[in-house]
Amino acid sequence: MSRDLARRRALRQFGRKLGLKEAAQAECSLLDIALTHDSYAAQPAGAGSLGHPSNERLEFLGDAVLGAAVAHAVFSRHPDKAEGKLSPLRASLVSRPALAQTARRLGIATLLLLGKGERAAGGAERPSILAGAFEAIVGAVYLCEGFEAARRFVEREHLAHVKPAQALDPKTALQEYSQAKFKQAPHYAVTAQNGPPHERTFTVTVAIGADVVGSGNGATKKEAEAAAARQALQKVRAARPPDLR
Repeated sequence: MSRDLARRRALRQFGRKLGLKEAAQAECSLLDIALTHDSYAAQPAGAGSLGHPSNERLEFLGDAVLGAAVAHAVFSRHPDKAEGKLSPLRASLVSRPALAQTARRLGIATLLLLGKGERAAGGAERPSILAGAFEAIVGAVYLCEGFEAARRFVEREHLAHVKPAQALDPKTALQEYSQAKFKQAPHYAVTAQNGPPHERTFTVTVAIGADVVGSGNGATKKEAEAAAARQALQKVRAARPPDLR
């Protein structure tokens, strides 16, 4: 079986898993684009690129559709909440960690087309890439079947599985926890930078008061800070009060 045929079959199967109409060629084509990172699309043809565009435009569209779908759900489910409460709730549900969580559950990583360098660097598990691919899929569903189908898709495949507490950005969650429990904000520091400029890895530590409570690595400072915050949350939630003064 050729690689192209195998991919078409995998995309049809994935489309059925997502609840799209049975194996429509347009849907397979859009799903293929939605699962193509720009690092793959930018490769020379001889490097394995199939010549189709990246998912950036679909990601742009899907971001707006997703935001509207989540806003609709939040507005409908919480009729007594004021705008000041609805906005952070919506933000938590469309955050990068929340979208990446859904992408992992759907098995998107196995279908992502990435450039050789990006794949070697672990791009298939990078939250920003996974979240972007999920947004692009939402955009593809919208183009194929309209907003109502896209809204139902977001409800079924994302909102039914991700809870607001889980969806909080780890830095925001740590900030809120630290302020509530220890009456002080966490502080982040870059402790190391490794690799060439185009493949740099950052190491960040986070402290509450004088205590270092987490560390993390990432391709950007933001990703490293999120990893450090995630580790810190696990530590401070398990720690007895005297451990953090």
